[in-house]
Amino acid sequence: MLDLSADICNYINKEWIAHWEGSMRSFADEHDVDEKTIRQIIDFKNTSYKISLYTLHKMCNARDLTLEEFFRLIKR
Repeated sequence: MLDLSADICNYINKEWIAHWEGSMRSFADEHDVDEKTIRQIIDFKNTSYKISLYTLHKMCNARDLTLEEFFRLIKR
């Protein structure tokens, strides 16, 4: 079983980033995070990136989601 951070990054990759029609920079700007963070989320399997609760909260806020709603989406 994947750990929680991997599940989160995987969901963000498949459901948010993959459907984004702009650049990584515009995605980062729209989600109130640094572009480097987006690159780390995309490459989480190779970088062992662990997303912080703070970063996840900022990204969810940008999508008008609560953390509770997000965790329901990823079924965790």
